[in-house]
Amino acid sequence: MSIKKKLLLTNVLIFAVMVVLALGYNLFATALKDKFSIMDTTSDEIEQVSLVLTDGSLDEKAKADNLSQLGFKLSTYDQAGTLVTEYGYELKGYTFTSVSSTPKIVIFSNKVVLESKIGAKYYAAVKISSREKRFNYINSLAIAIMIAVCGAAVFFACYYQYKTIFPPLQILRGGLKQVAAGNYSYQLRGGKRDEIGSVIGEFEMMRQKLADLDRQKSEFDRQRGEIIAGISHDLKTPLTTIQGYTKGLMDGVANTPAKTERYLKTIYETTLTMNSLVNQLNEFAKMDIDTIEYSFMERDLVKLIQDFAAIHVPIYATKGLRVVTDFPKEPVEADIDKEQFLRVIQNILDNSVKYKTKPEGEARIKVYSEDCQAVLEIQDDGPGVSPHEIEYIFESYYRGDPSRTNPTTGSGLGLSIVKTVITAHGGTVRAENDGGLKIIIKIPQRRKRN
Repeated sequence: MSIKKKLLLTNVLIFAVMVVLALGYNLFATALKDKFSIMDTTSDEIEQVSLVLTDGSLDEKAKADNLSQLGFKLSTYDQAGTLVTEYGYELKGYTFTSVSSTPKIVIFSNKVVLESKIGAKYYAAVKISSREKRFNYINSLAIAIMIAVCGAAVFFACYYQYKTIFPPLQILRGGLKQVAAGNYSYQLRGGKRDEIGSVIGEFEMMRQKLADLDRQKSEFDRQRGEIIAGISHDLKTPLTTIQGYTKGLMDGVANTPAKTERYLKTIYETTLTMNSLVNQLNEFAKMDIDTIEYSFMERDLVKLIQDFAAIHVPIYATKGLRVVTDFPKEPVEADIDKEQFLRVIQNILDNSVKYKTKPEGEARIKVYSEDCQAVLEIQDDGPGVSPHEIEYIFESYYRGDPSRTNPTTGSGLGLSIVKTVITAHGGTVRAENDGGLKIIIKIPQRRKRN
């Protein structure tokens, strides 16, 4: 139930309770008043009052005193009903009907009147009924009960709102404190199907995203540390080589022209290796900070790789890698950035050259369409990768084989660049062992309209 409905329900409940109490009290008060008899004087009292009124031996003052002791007030009137004397109370609007001295009992408003005509005067003994007092007492008690019932209704309504609204808010507050403290694993529970429950659900989605970002940051920091460690190692080795051969030249160790030429050639080749490493690192850094501008265009993957093969197959042959292609007859089109995609192919083939174990290795390139995706497979006949390491080979600077830490056999960034580029194409890349290492790339194709 939503909070709006809860508040509306409690307010309607309070209003309904008050209306029912008001109507009930009105009926109760009307019925209650009629239950109290005005004639609350006993027959003995009436007889005593009658004796006092008709006692000729008593003057008016003595009668008034005796009647007062019995709870009555005396007043006298002339034959026109005009007040002559009163001893505590005056009857207004009263009409006398007695014709003799025998007292007559009359109920007038909330009063008990005993009237008697003695000579030319009317004598009236008046007693105000206690009905009003009793009714007022019961009335006050009923009002107090009504107030108590209304108060209880308001209390339970507020308590219901408190128990259904504030606990979820406290849960949400606790979650905010945990997230603010960096604890993204803290899960909120107890969300109901109301506005606060929706907020808790959205908070959970935010927390999960923050947790994912935190894990990604931790992974990024780990990879960054590996990159720095790898770069330090890979730069240290060629620098040590250059330093050693330069020192040899300075110290005259290369004392023949042939030896001097060999030293200089080694220094030159080492600087080329360092230059390649720096260029690849610079390329990866651009991809890492997203500064590369891609130029996507629908291209025929078959034609693109055929042109690449025409130029590079002879070059890889000189490096001891025979490249074989397997293309379909029909075009395989996808949105591709030509320059970056060719870089992907070159990095994979360079990887096959670096890790081949035969004098002449082989790499097979296959292109085809499958489930609205352009698929590129590049498979070599090298040693492959151990099963527990194959899922990590696309990470920056990951080289599970200790022998691969030599910069002449790889910088550890090539396949990471492959993954970055393919991801920018909206595609996927994975590796598997199949008589060597097979890299499988899939890029979405545009849906053809009939």
